[in-house]
Amino acid sequence: MVRRTAYLDEARIHERLVSLIRIPSITGEEDGAVARIANWLQQYDAEIDYWNDGIASLQRDPRYPGHEVERAWAPVVVGVVRGDQPGPSVLLTGHVDVVPPGDYGLWQDEPFSGVTRGDRVFGCGASDMKAGLVAALAAFEAFAEGGRNFPGRVIFAAVPAEEDSGLGTLAAIRGNWRADACIIPEPTVQHGIPELVIAHAGAMSLRIRVPGKSAHASKRLQGESALDHFITLYQAMRADEQALNAAEQHPLMTVHPLPYATSVGVIRGGLWSSSVMDSLEAQVRVGVPLGMTIDEAEARFRHAIAEAIRDDPWLSRNPPEIRRLASGFGSAETDADHPLVRTLAECAEEEFRQEPRIAAAPYGCDMSGWVRLAGVPTVIYGPGDIDQAHAPNESVSLETSCRVARTLVRTTERLLEAGLDGLRSAAGRMEPAFPGHNRGHD
Repeated sequence: MVRRTAYLDEARIHERLVSLIRIPSITGEEDGAVARIANWLQQYDAEIDYWNDGIASLQRDPRYPGHEVERAWAPVVVGVVRGDQPGPSVLLTGHVDVVPPGDYGLWQDEPFSGVTRGDRVFGCGASDMKAGLVAALAAFEAFAEGGRNFPGRVIFAAVPAEEDSGLGTLAAIRGNWRADACIIPEPTVQHGIPELVIAHAGAMSLRIRVPGKSAHASKRLQGESALDHFITLYQAMRADEQALNAAEQHPLMTVHPLPYATSVGVIRGGLWSSSVMDSLEAQVRVGVPLGMTIDEAEARFRHAIAEAIRDDPWLSRNPPEIRRLASGFGSAETDADHPLVRTLAECAEEEFRQEPRIAAAPYGCDMSGWVRLAGVPTVIYGPGDIDQAHAPNESVSLETSCRVARTLVRTTERLLEAGLDGLRSAAGRMEPAFPGHNRGHD
């Protein structure tokens, strides 16, 4: 088999990364970024599947994970290069959406500038995960340009809505896409070297509405402050978080100071400073441990709240309303002995001259969708740094992005050479029905 790392063009990787950063593909507004990637894919002799999965149809799917950002559809583009021999399918996939940049005053440059200084490319989404997505695309293009004398198939998928529960990956799976192995180049760099993440926590978002009773502020004791009662719930959340993390025994998770975080991200309440707050609404992100389903995690959380308010004079008679907003697909894990893990570790060591640390992440991502819904062995390995993600002045190393692209090419080559028997320890194969495979559109 021809080694395809020679087809990687570092200047093109840089150019495409800057181009993609300059498209402000905030969650819910990903159409432009997906269209740009579709145009790039059309330059090659590859099969392309490009569609919008309607939100109404997604909501009717029993696997629907919820969503928080209003949208009409989820745009997805998939490319596939088929070798001239039978063999396995390897999927390289990532998300195009980014979180809002926040206060522009905290950014040294315009958040979507793609400014380059030395080895660093700056911009909202640079680390999470446009550099990884461009590296995956470059690896795919190496197979598209390098001839078809390889077994199996190489698939690239760009999806939206990862930051909003994983709707894009659900849309890709609804499009009948499967694989024998999947690599997601989310940010995994620690101390300059990408880790190989084989497991991650899950997360769900809940909305909690806390009732109170209004009164004049000067007669505060005649009212019931929703804020005071939320503090009671907040203390219960912290106690539940502490108990959950104290019980964790998975060796890859216990290295984290807080494997499963509960975080209050939004609070709204009150109408007037001179009135006792009569209601409060909070949005809470709750961590889901390995081996626990979203439903089990929600039941645990609700039980903790119920126990906390059982003897409270106000809350026991006026319990808070808890509703799930979005849940993703839960936690995920791929066995450390799977050929995907071993092969990627070998190729990463060759490129970076040191063995990658096998790790688990305290955050969730699209890995859980591919593992739980499609039965595809999946790992996370990418050029970004999670400490840069969702932060002002986000940046990524161009050199690391190119080295990850080379690692992805080598890994994909070896996985294809391993054959189906060497990879199929999990169900599912990415076998699209061109044309007209069922996507369940509106």
